[in-house]
Amino acid sequence: MAVEMKVFSTGIDPGDWIPQRFTQPGAGVTPPIFWQHLPPQTRSLVLLMEHREAKPEERIFWLVYDIPPTVEGIHEGGPLPDGAKLGRNSFGETRYRPPEASAERTLQHYDFVLLATDLDSLGLPAGADWDAVKQALRGHHSPEDLAPPPATDARARELHPLSHVLDHAEFSGHFALDTDAPVKT
Repeated sequence: MAVEMKVFSTGIDPGDWIPQRFTQPGAGVTPPIFWQHLPPQTRSLVLLMEHREAKPEERIFWLVYDIPPTVEGIHEGGPLPDGAKLGRNSFGETRYRPPEASAERTLQHYDFVLLATDLDSLGLPAGADWDAVKQALRGHHSPEDLAPPPATDARARELHPLSHVLDHAEFSGHFALDTDAPVKT
């Protein structure tokens, strides 16, 4: 039995609150993200952090690609591994954009997704956006060659045409304003 690919954080428990140091109005530092059990054919990794409830044009908060699979992860607040490239988030910034609290104090979910690819490099310069990364991952295989994903699985539908993706793993955290604190205007 093969061991399942895993992505995790030593600073964020899966399905739990994202600590304030990784958010805005906190320090906004990058969370530590690590991985295990990559497919043997993995040549590079893509890391994505997205805001699940955001409008499509505002959902990508962090994008890193061309991550060498030989590194263990990205350390808290630390630099990217050698060779990794920082992509452009949905706000036009080439940086980690920390989760931001909504004025309505609604619970917001952030998904951390790791993609294992069979490419040494996506062939993109630093600063590419998620659409360019997905295009580079499409490859030469036809999505029709694969069984269709379940209609209700949005992640599977998005990854289905990306033939250079060997496997993916994800975990989520959530964030909201402290309900006891007054809303700042």
